[in-house]
Amino acid sequence: MDKNHFYKYLSLIFFTGAVVLSLELLASRILTPFFGVSLYIWTSILSITLIFLAIGYQFGGWITSKINSEYYEDLFIFIPFISSVFILISAITYPIFLPLLINMNLLIGSFLGSLVLLSVPLVLMSALNPILISIIKLKDDKSKDSRSGFVFFISTLGSVFGVIFTALVIIPNFTNFSSFILNALFLIIFNLIIYFLIGFNSFKKLKKTFLIFNILLFLFLIALYNYKESYFSFFTSTKDKQGNEHTIISEIPSFYGNLKVVGLKPKQSDEITHYILYQNGFTQNIIHKNGRSQNTYIYVLNNLSQLAKNENGEVLILGLGAGILPKSLANNNFNVDVVEIDSSTLDIAIKFFNYNQKNTKIFFEDARTFVKNCKKKYNLIIIDLFFADGVPEHLTTKEFYKNLNNCLDSNGILLSNSVADFFNKETLNAVLSTFKSVFNSVYFFYDKEFITKTNINTSNLYVLATNKEKINSMNIELQNIPKNLRSRVISTLKNLNKFDKENYQNKYVLYDEKNNYAHLFSKSMSSFRKLISSSTPSRILIN
Repeated sequence: MDKNHFYKYLSLIFFTGAVVLSLELLASRILTPFFGVSLYIWTSILSITLIFLAIGYQFGGWITSKINSEYYEDLFIFIPFISSVFILISAITYPIFLPLLINMNLLIGSFLGSLVLLSVPLVLMSALNPILISIIKLKDDKSKDSRSGFVFFISTLGSVFGVIFTALVIIPNFTNFSSFILNALFLIIFNLIIYFLIGFNSFKKLKKTFLIFNILLFLFLIALYNYKESYFSFFTSTKDKQGNEHTIISEIPSFYGNLKVVGLKPKQSDEITHYILYQNGFTQNIIHKNGRSQNTYIYVLNNLSQLAKNENGEVLILGLGAGILPKSLANNNFNVDVVEIDSSTLDIAIKFFNYNQKNTKIFFEDARTFVKNCKKKYNLIIIDLFFADGVPEHLTTKEFYKNLNNCLDSNGILLSNSVADFFNKETLNAVLSTFKSVFNSVYFFYDKEFITKTNINTSNLYVLATNKEKINSMNIELQNIPKNLRSRVISTLKNLNKFDKENYQNKYVLYDEKNNYAHLFSKSMSSFRKLISSSTPSRILIN
């Protein structure tokens, strides 16, 4: 085999290996707004990937045994073109198909979603490896294994490159739909480069007609990339079940998920009355056009923060969101430090949610790293960290809470806003027992009235942890709370529960080395995600 041709074919193997892993990584982000980031999602994606890679390897070997060997090279250069066609089909299908899967069983739904996104492109591109090995063998290559080990080595290196390039370049700069289209475009362009470098007259069947098909597909992909909003508007909905209109004002890709600023127009109204910040299809903050928050948790945490107020007023908030909570506490004369991992949220908070940094310092890093190296003591620490469906696992353990305890002064208070399944005592005991393993006194609040009336099992859980033996009495301030939220805020704050020593169970404590948070919450968070997804317009969930 001509060495120059061999290296050209190897470069195509490298590139298709990159596209395979790029698509896998993008699939996880596409599925998250619909199904969350539970173990089910990654089980589905990894299972589909491995199954269809295996099928592809077998298919590549089978097809070379069925066709004349003189057409091996035509087949090898034709498959990337067909792969691009199916990547295109996956891209235009998933905005229509995925919203239909929301009400299905989570495991089945995510498995079918992965099937739509990945199956055929993975089979085709993985088939290239055994086909190239057959080409090498046909050319009387002297190596005993037809360099099969080297072919798979190059393909795997390409996959590594694909993961890194997608994570560091594509994801922070492009939406998921655009990223899928770009993978197809890159594949066509590179395939045509190889086609020209080898010389189309070298192929038995693929002549100028193949070039025309590639150009037509390229132009179609470019058109779809540029007019994707028109495509979405035709096939997806911007209205929720109540008939409210959701208008996307800004869409910002980031390392940590796609962020959307959405304007909400109530049914039979032409005016935007609320602005919503979504991350991965999950509501982060809602504010009225008058600037007042429409999130119950803001007012619950504001009232609880009174218990930590003193002449110093130093507070640490883990999680910026749209800046509503830091702004509120800063206006109440707290000196605020905020830790946020995603720097793009600050730009959003300032531009769309009227945030200013009065009495506030912001640190862009992981919360775990920051508190481990905490350089001062705080009167109040608030954990308000959500990613996709819940709190990131590494921020739920005893070791993390120990680091937080070291950041608190002797009379300090820690507040946590998270979610719990109130019909599953194990999830509640895991959260509370882990806090109790570090802090002397642990209290918890939740809206029992809401849970009883709606029969929704998963809702906000507020934890107050301190080393003080007793907390002060609290006056609930209603004047700044919107009337439509007052009953829920009062119901939550009046439902004070102390988690005593007799409730503590060491077997439920979450450790870094033994953290089964994902397992404990998998079912409840999947039902919670289904509830959210089914009430969110499909256009908001796409990308």
